Amino acid sequence: MGRTDSYSGSGFPWYGMAVWAGMLLAVGCGNTATELKAVPTQAYVDARWVLLQAAEDPDPRVRTNALEALAVTEGKAVGAIFVQSLKDDRVPVVAAAAMAIGECRYAPALPELVRLARDPKTPPKLLCALIYALHRLGNDEFTNALGGLLHHRDKFVRAEAARIMGKMGVPSAVGPLKSVQRDDYEVVVRLNVAEALAVLGDERSIGLLEAFTKSQFLEDRLIAVAALGKLRHARSVYVLKRLLKQSAQDPIVRVAAAGCLAELGEDDGRECLLKAVKDPRAVLRKARGSKANIRTAEITTLQTLAVLGLEKLGEVQAVDIVYPLLRSKRGPVRVAAARTILRLLARYRPAGAPPRRARRGSPPATQPTSGPARRPRLHTSGAKD
Repeated sequence: MGRTDSYSGSGFPWYGMAVWAGMLLAVGCGNTATELKAVPTQAYVDARWVLLQAAEDPDPRVRTNALEALAVTEGKAVGAIFVQSLKDDRVPVVAAAAMAIGECRYAPALPELVRLARDPKTPPKLLCALIYALHRLGNDEFTNALGGLLHHRDKFVRAEAARIMGKMGVPSAVGPLKSVQRDDYEVVVRLNVAEALAVLGDERSIGLLEAFTKSQFLEDRLIAVAALGKLRHARSVYVLKRLLKQSAQDPIVRVAAAGCLAELGEDDGRECLLKAVKDPRAVLRKARGSKANIRTAEITTLQTLAVLGLEKLGEVQAVDIVYPLLRSKRGPVRVAAARTILRLLARYRPAGAPPRRARRGSPPATQPTSGPARRPRLHTSGAKD
C-alpha cells in the first residue's frame, strides 16, 4: 500500500499557524461574538493534525472517515492526500478518496481517476464513486455506465449506483430509478433509490423513507434518517421530530435524528446530543437496562453521531465540549471531533471583535439570511469518553 508519509511525525506542522491566520481573515459567518475556553489557534492546529494522522491510520474505517472529513474541512488544500489514497489497498478507502476528489473538484486527480475507471479490474461499486468524481470534474465518459450498474447482479452495486445518481442531481435519472423502485425488492436498494428520488424532487419517496424509519433493523432506520436529513421538506422535519421524542426508540436513532434536525435548522435535539457526547455508555445503559450487553462499536457509533450533530447545530461553544475527544481511543470519535472543531471554528469571532465589513453584493447585516440567529445555549463543559 502506498499511503503518503509526508505528514508523519510527533509534532504539529509548522504551517498550521499560517493557515489559521488566513482562516481568521476569511471567517465571519458566526452570528454572535464568542469566548472559548480552548485556545482557538491550538484547537485548530490540533484538530487538523488529528485528521492528517487519521488519513494514514492502520484501521481502514478511520482512513475512510478521515478522507470524508478532509473533503469538507480542507478540500483542495490536501488534494495530494486524496490522490495518494486512490492507491490504498482497501476499496472503501479508494471510494472515499474518489468521492472527496469529486466533492472538492480536485482537477489534478483526473488522469488517475480515468485510469482506474478504464481498468477492467476495478470493482463495480468503486466504479460508481469514480463516475461521480469524473462527472464533477466535467468528464462524462463513463456516466452512461451507471444505467447498467443500476441493474447489476450485486444488490450493493445497484444501491450505490442509485445513490450516485441522486448525488449527481440529473433529472433524467428519475425514470430509471422509478423502474428499479417498481421491480427491485432488496431493502438496501429500495432505500437508496427512495433517497435518490427524494433528492431529485419526488415527494412520494419521502413517504417510503418514513416507512423505513419503522423497520425492525437498526441499519435501515439509520439510513432512512440520514436520507430524511438531506431533504428540506416539512414532512422530513415532522418525522425526525417524532423519532426524537420516542423514548422507546433506540438512542442511536434518536441521536441521528437530532443531528439531522440540526442540519435542517431545528435545535430540538440539543440536549440529546450533549448527553450522548458526554457519556454515551450511560445513555445506552439507561435506554436498554443495566443488564444489557452494550458493545464498544455501539458506544463509538453513538458518540460519533452526537459529535457530528453538534457540528450541524453550528454553535461555536461546542468546540470546548468536543476538544477533549481529540484524544479519544476510538478513531471515528477522534475524526468526528476534529472535523467538528474545524467546521465550528470557521464561525468563530472573538468577543469584542469589531463587526466584519460585509462583502460587496452581500445583504446588509440587519437582514437575516437563514432565519433568526440562535443564542448561545450550550452549557455542558468537558466530555467523557
